[in-house]
Amino acid sequence: MVSSGTHYYVLLFIAIVLQYISKENSFPKSLLADVCEYDSRMLCPECFSDVPECEKFDKIFKLHGTNFFNMINSIFNSHSTRMGSIREQNTLAVMKYLNRDNTIEKLLQQYCDVHSLSRENCKWAQHDGNLDQAKEFIENSILDSERIEGTIFCPIRDNRQSLRRFLGLFEPTDNEMWNLVAVRINVEPLLLKLFAKHKFNPFHVPKLLHTFGFSILESYEGKTLQHYYGYPLKTRMLIASELIKAAFRFTEGIHGFRFFLTDINPDNVVVDVSRNSQNVRVAFVDLDNVILLDSWSEIFVSNHGQQHVHSRIECNGCFAYVQEDICRYQNSDLNLFATCQLLLENLNGNYAEGLLHYNHATKSSPLYNEALQMLHSHLKECVYCQPPDCRNRSLILKDMLRIIDQTIN
Repeated sequence: MVSSGTHYYVLLFIAIVLQYISKENSFPKSLLADVCEYDSRMLCPECFSDVPECEKFDKIFKLHGTNFFNMINSIFNSHSTRMGSIREQNTLAVMKYLNRDNTIEKLLQQYCDVHSLSRENCKWAQHDGNLDQAKEFIENSILDSERIEGTIFCPIRDNRQSLRRFLGLFEPTDNEMWNLVAVRINVEPLLLKLFAKHKFNPFHVPKLLHTFGFSILESYEGKTLQHYYGYPLKTRMLIASELIKAAFRFTEGIHGFRFFLTDINPDNVVVDVSRNSQNVRVAFVDLDNVILLDSWSEIFVSNHGQQHVHSRIECNGCFAYVQEDICRYQNSDLNLFATCQLLLENLNGNYAEGLLHYNHATKSSPLYNEALQMLHSHLKECVYCQPPDCRNRSLILKDMLRIIDQTIN
């Protein structure tokens, strides 16, 4: 059920936008700037230390779209990712609107209901401008143990310290309220900022180019993984190698935080293949559903070095895991399992839909066929083993990297 407060904000924004539409319904010249203005002036002015230069949005980014109403719907519905280009370089880029399904409006209404604030006085800041109560409310929402979507902090017990340690990794000049809201609605821009600092050991993610309100621009990194399922085995092996390396990198993490991606599927992985097919780049492009495990937490002192071993859970068309089990240990092989499954089969257990399937339409040399058989043997062990009888999945994947490297070279 949508609250009256949500209707109020949505209707008010529509009224502003309609000012820019002529009677002939021509395309408005500053749609993206209008969205930015709504975010920074109405939705959460407390989230911005300085008024964003929203007018630069349309000057920097050109949105590729069809008509005005389709674009409005795309920006504000749950599938809020759109293609476009950076005007000056004429290079492809991706725009994401973080506030999917009006999550911020709903959070604000809940906050106002808790504090018995009327619709006219419904805002994050108290009468004296203090934001302490609002920040505490958002922290509690982030750390709600009943929540299973979005950003989850582990361990579940005493994880407020982990949340604040994570927020402390960012620049002191950042707006703390914006960062808190981002952790709650979509942590991706914060992760991209954090990962960008570690170029010597990079993560497989896009680059964060610009932020306008609650819209972000990311570098375009290629086509979805599904596009490459029909490519020659050599190319798919190269992609598989990068996916395995990415699984290790996210699990290793930084600053004691390990990042477990709970929605690894062909739509959330993009690939760029060079013209000669000798080099590939892989990037994970949907990082809003992620478990952040603080491996430095004092809770893990008693079970230091122990690892959660994931077991395949039957779930038709979905990826199932037990969140409590992951949060109970200092490390998990969840990323490694999910990568094995992506290479072997789809979420319904169909081998023909895995990246390293055998393509009967493409002839491969005996060497590649033999390598594929060995890889499949390793993948079946990785996906279908039953704890505690699983061989260490990191060893399985390292063996796979060795096989791929020897075959290709």
